[in-house]
Amino acid sequence: MKHSKRLFKALMYAAVLASCVYFGLAFKTHVEQLPAIPLNAQTVLVALLSMLAVVVTHFFGTNVWRLLMSDQGHRVPLGIALQVFYISQIGKYLPGNVGQFLGRGVLAKSTGIPMGVAVGTAVFEGIWNLVISMALALLSTWVLWDLATVQSVSTRFTQQAVWMLPAALVLPWLGIKVVNTVLPGLSRKIGGGQLLRLPRLRTSLLVSLLILINFMLLGWVLQLQAEYFFMHSGVDWFSVTLLFSSAWVVGYVVPGAPGGLGVREAMMVVLLTPLTGAPVAAGLAVSMRLTTLLGDALTVLFGVLIRSFYPHRLGGAPV
Repeated sequence: MKHSKRLFKALMYAAVLASCVYFGLAFKTHVEQLPAIPLNAQTVLVALLSMLAVVVTHFFGTNVWRLLMSDQGHRVPLGIALQVFYISQIGKYLPGNVGQFLGRGVLAKSTGIPMGVAVGTAVFEGIWNLVISMALALLSTWVLWDLATVQSVSTRFTQQAVWMLPAALVLPWLGIKVVNTVLPGLSRKIGGGQLLRLPRLRTSLLVSLLILINFMLLGWVLQLQAEYFFMHSGVDWFSVTLLFSSAWVVGYVVPGAPGGLGVREAMMVVLLTPLTGAPVAAGLAVSMRLTTLLGDALTVLFGVLIRSFYPHRLGGAPV
């Protein structure tokens, strides 16, 4: 068993290294073909909007976490939830993709939120993100098929595919039921000895909707950056959202890549190239990484500020 774990870790670190090398070579090859990013009011505004969009996704993420805790009978004031969720984002840049969850548990405990509830719902939230992103990644194969066969995305694609999004809203809820029934051992392992508790359907739909909005918002950021940073207009917002979701999920599931670093960028080059061309795909991978880094830093700063002006512990704080 130990040898298997060591082999798995070695393979994952090798995958991360290979991804970083691939992306580095791709960027080096295509960087000269990228237009110089103009420094004007439009590009500055797009950069600021991009960073703020990342902060907004964390705001929605905070409310996802609050909804899941509330479903378990723990109502947490927004100010306390924000400071814990925002500051814990720094942990995502630790190897293993678990730092933000453990950090959230430690910070939550200091505010009076039971650590088991905080970590359990955080893991639940991570699974929920994974299921939604995988559903979007599945839809992205449709985009890639169009690009491979007719070299463009059908103008009717959004109309044809958007009806499938409501299915993504209920997939995590159905997935929990399936895991509890078909794989009870795995369910108990994730749930700390008990079967995963099924959230109320209303909670499930709201959680899924907020996560879906987050991915759509990041797709909008990519569309803006393609148009104003790299002068590539006509990028379909829905298609780029789906392709980015595929890159995100690969970066998320590969251990050893802090915040998906290297892996997500390599996948963005591979997946976005048929849509935008290789130079723009490489440029977007870099600009999106800088956006998330600066957006996460801004989020942590907001978390520290909220902690400075808002009660640190449960009890007496407005909900």
